[in-house]
Amino acid sequence: MVIMSNKEEKKEIKKDAPKKSSVSRFFIQRIEQWLEREMENDPLFAETVKSKPQKTVEGACNYVLSVAKKTGQAGWDDEEVYGLIRHFYDEDSLKDPGNQNPSKVIVSGHIDLTEEEKKKAMEEAKAEYKKDMERKAAAAEKERKEKERQAAEERRKKLEEKRAESLRMQGDLFGGL
Repeated sequence: MVIMSNKEEKKEIKKDAPKKSSVSRFFIQRIEQWLEREMENDPLFAETVKSKPQKTVEGACNYVLSVAKKTGQAGWDDEEVYGLIRHFYDEDSLKDPGNQNPSKVIVSGHIDLTEEEKKKAMEEAKAEYKKDMERKAAAAEKERKEKERQAAEERRKKLEEKRAESLRMQGDLFGGL
């Protein structure tokens, strides 16, 4: 990625070659955008980033995930994450900790979808809604059948009790035979 500063000189943010990663593309993009703005607004930080080509955006993201994993903290404010990114680039001793296999990373922000992606998402949502309604209808039908079965069982028990009482009463008519 090439970034132009006010002096129109080129500065680069090193990125790893594409590979299988636990860091989401959107997370990396958000950090790249922040780095661009930060380098533009802070020339000293820009020089720090430029002077450390071994540090990558993905490495910085992996560092954030490793800190999150170590602390066990579930939610992070944007400024906390950006502070960790800055710390990663400022400290020479910090290295890319590698893949952290997070269970779930949620990145706040707006995502622009193409019309095709919107259509696909709508179709998937409709299909999921239909499946959910079918599951609910099946559960309701199962519950209705169970109630009917219980009611029939109750009627059968009452009828048996009534017959047993009737037979007991008939037996008493003949002297308890």
